[in-house]
Amino acid sequence: MSLRNLLVLPIACASLALLASCGGSGTSAPSAPPSGAYRNTSLNGAYTFSVAGADANGIFAMSGTFTACGCTSGNISAGTIDLASPGGVLAAAPLATNSTYIITTDGRGFARLFYTITGVAGTNEVDLDFVLTSSSHGLVIRDDGLGTGSGTIDAQAGSVALGTTPYAFSLSGADMNNASFFTVGAFTVNSAGTITTGVADFNHNGTLGTQLALSGSVSLGSGSAPGSATLSSTFGSFAFDVYTVDATHLKFIEKDGLAVMVGDVFNQPSTSFPSGTLVFNMSGLDTGSNLFVAAGLMTSDGTSLVTNGVEDVNDAGVIDNNTNPATPISFSGSFAASGGSRFQLTLTNFAGGTTFAAYPSSGGLLLLEVDPVGFTTAVTGGSAMAQQSGATLNTSAGFGMNLTGEDVTSGGELDQIAEFKISGTTVTGLVDSNDFSASLGTVAAGTGNVNGTYTAPTNGTGAITFTKGGVAEIFYYPIDSSSALFIAADNTEATMGILEAQSAPGSGQVLTSHPRSIPITRVMAHRRLVSKKAPGNTNQR
Repeated sequence: MSLRNLLVLPIACASLALLASCGGSGTSAPSAPPSGAYRNTSLNGAYTFSVAGADANGIFAMSGTFTACGCTSGNISAGTIDLASPGGVLAAAPLATNSTYIITTDGRGFARLFYTITGVAGTNEVDLDFVLTSSSHGLVIRDDGLGTGSGTIDAQAGSVALGTTPYAFSLSGADMNNASFFTVGAFTVNSAGTITTGVADFNHNGTLGTQLALSGSVSLGSGSAPGSATLSSTFGSFAFDVYTVDATHLKFIEKDGLAVMVGDVFNQPSTSFPSGTLVFNMSGLDTGSNLFVAAGLMTSDGTSLVTNGVEDVNDAGVIDNNTNPATPISFSGSFAASGGSRFQLTLTNFAGGTTFAAYPSSGGLLLLEVDPVGFTTAVTGGSAMAQQSGATLNTSAGFGMNLTGEDVTSGGELDQIAEFKISGTTVTGLVDSNDFSASLGTVAAGTGNVNGTYTAPTNGTGAITFTKGGVAEIFYYPIDSSSALFIAADNTEATMGILEAQSAPGSGQVLTSHPRSIPITRVMAHRRLVSKKAPGNTNQR
C-alpha cells in the first residue's frame, strides 16, 4: 500500500480505576504497580496543557492553563481554557474554582475542569487523565466521553519575556470541513513582539505554500490569561491564543474559526541542521485515507547528506510492508539550507513522502511534507531529535507512556496513558484508554494491567511485547536514557507515542526537572463523522 495523503494533527484520554468518574471494564480491578512518591502535593502552581484529537465533529483541539493548589484537597483555583472543533470555537474561557485534581502514588492523575460560556446556561466540563513524569511535566489524554486526544502538561515558568533569538513552530489540524491543515516555520520578534523576519510553509490538504515570507506579532499573557499571536503570509492571516511554558516554549491554538490548528513553538538556539544519529517520528494517511505512523533513525553528516536511515511503519495495522519478521525499511537522502533557518530535506525510498521543509529548534527538527505537483494530496508531518550515542533506557526508573493514533477496526481515535516499571525483562503497570468512535460520538473507556517483556535496544532500537494492556508490541527508539519514541507493531491499531522516565520513582523524593517535552506530531483520519453540534455545546453536560 502506498504511503501517501491527507490529515495531520500535532502532537500530543483515559480513566483511572480508582476515580469516581471512570467506568470499569467489566473485569476484576487491576492491581496497582509498585508505589512511587507522587501525591496531590506533587502538582503545585501554574501549568500549561495542550491536547489534540477528535470529537463528534471531527478534529478537536484544546489548550489552556490551570493553577493547582499543591495541597491534599486537590483544588484548582484559577485557569483558562480554549476549545476548538468544526462545531465551534471557545477562546479563553475562565475555569471555575470548583475544578479539582487527584494524583496516585505512581504519578497517574485525573483533573476535572469546569468552565462556563458567556450567554449559555449551564456548567460545562472537560476531563483530563494524565501521568506525571515529574512535578513539572506530564503526558495527558482527554477523558470525558465526548472526545479524546493526547498532549502534555508543563509547569509554567514565572514572569517571562520573548527572546530575540528565532523561534520555530509546528502547528497542525484541519479546516472547518476537516480537510488537513499544517504549517511549520520560523520567526524573529523585536522587543514589541512584532515579527521582523519570518518564513513559513503551509500544506492545506495538498495545496502548498512553500517558503513564504511571514509577518505578524506575538505577545505573552499574564497570570492565567493567554497572550495572542497573528501569523500572516500570502497563504492567509491566522490568529491564535498563546499559552506560555517558558521563554523557550509556547503553545499556540487557533481562535479565529478559519481552521483548527494547535501546536508548539520552540526557540532556535542553533539554526544548523543537526548532525549524527537522529530519532524521528512521522505520521500521515495512505492513498486509502488510512492512518500510517512511522518511527526510526537517520544519520546526518551535518553538511548535506542523510547517509542512511531505517524506519518502522504501521500502515493501518500492516507492519513494515507485512514482512515476517518485521523488517525496517531503509532510506537515504540529502538536505540544503534554503534561507530563514529553513532546510529542504529530500528523502529516497522513505514511506510517507519525498520532500520536506525542516526547521531546527530546541524541541527537535520540525518537519512538514512539501512534495511538488504529483504528490499534492499528501500531508505528512513529524519531528526528529538527536540520539545520544549508545542510548538505552534507564530501567531503574518508572516510565510514563502516551500512545495516540487510530483503532483500525472502528476507525476512531485511540489514546492511552500508562505508568509501568521494568524489572529485568518484565514490565508491569497500569494503562488507561479512550477509544473514541466518531460515528457514534461515544467513548469506550477502561483501565487495566499492562504486563509485558522488555528487550534492550540493539543498533538504536528495542521492543516491548505486551501480554496485557491493549497494544501487542511496540518498537521503540531511545533518544537518551529517559525518553524514547515508538510505534505500535499491532494489526488492530496504527498508533505511535513516547516513553518518558519518571523522576525518582519509588522513593520519597519528587524531582522537578525533566528533559524538554518532545512534540509528537500525529495524523487523525476523521472518516466517520456525526452531524455537527452547535458552537460551544460540544462539551456541555
